[in-house]
Amino acid sequence: MIVVSGYHGFKNLGDEAILAVLCADLAALGVPRSEILVLSGDPDYTERTHGVPALDRYALKQIWQALGGARLLVSGGGSLFQDVTSRRSIPYYLSIVEMAFWRRVPVALYGHGIGPIGTPAYQRLVARVFRKSAGFTVRDAFSVQFLHHLKVPVPNEAAAVDPVFQLPASEASNGLRAVPTIGLNLRPYPAWRSQLAQWAEILQALHRAGWQVRFVPIGPGDEEMGKELRRQAPALELGPALGLDSFRTELSRLDVFISMRLHGVIFGALSGTVPVGLNYDPKIHAVCAQIGCRCIELVELGLLPRTIVDIVEHYALNQSEQMAQVAKLREIASRNREMLQRVLEG
Repeated sequence: MIVVSGYHGFKNLGDEAILAVLCADLAALGVPRSEILVLSGDPDYTERTHGVPALDRYALKQIWQALGGARLLVSGGGSLFQDVTSRRSIPYYLSIVEMAFWRRVPVALYGHGIGPIGTPAYQRLVARVFRKSAGFTVRDAFSVQFLHHLKVPVPNEAAAVDPVFQLPASEASNGLRAVPTIGLNLRPYPAWRSQLAQWAEILQALHRAGWQVRFVPIGPGDEEMGKELRRQAPALELGPALGLDSFRTELSRLDVFISMRLHGVIFGALSGTVPVGLNYDPKIHAVCAQIGCRCIELVELGLLPRTIVDIVEHYALNQSEQMAQVAKLREIASRNREMLQRVLEG
């Protein structure tokens, strides 16, 4: 049995995509799906969606028992080891890893994004986990630098990218539509209320330029933000929430996709549209640097309309450069699976 610990079962598309890729990686390495046990916030949802057994992530007694018969714990991927969005995240995920260590179960840390971690005690504990692991990969240069800061050696093969880049990439579209369509995704963030009027002005400026703008929900809380924006800017279209089976179709209908979610940026790049990241966290800047796409700071939203104009004016160049870079990133993403293979082979 392989036990998987991550932010699974909460219907956040990015984390569900990571789990889908992880299960496919394990299956490709000869692990039947019936032997992949996922710790989930909604075990029924996880079992239906991914075709693997699941266990309540807070059923600690059952998790302890399951680890007793496990050959490996896979922790990841995503931003599990950070204390910015929640101070409970690190203690929970570390506790699962420590249970595995107590049970003498090897631990593989898969596609992690590390930090920010402001608490010194958490920094020491996370560093210890990486040193004791049977193998690990991290998804960006920021994570590599953070581990170096914690004095954790990072071999070249451990410097990977987000596992979701392993998903197939779409072919490039045939250039801009007659009426360019801009997608927008926002997630709940602290300055949202104070910036609502500015967002309405930006949407109105894009509409005046003759473009369609469609709000695209990806994770919890997104749809409510889209509805509130539409009350301020009635011309805003509300698109359906993306799913694992639909994201490529939905995003291929866009020319540019502005996303505040890391996996929104990745999904946009994989779907052949040109993404723009909204930087609220170092991980957004990191993934935009990998792809080579634009990244706008939330304190500089006024730059967004001019940025979109520039992308549209040089669309073919932006798109071709991005597609070439995505092809390279998909090759690097295979390091996540290769790490699992090394660990499983002992």
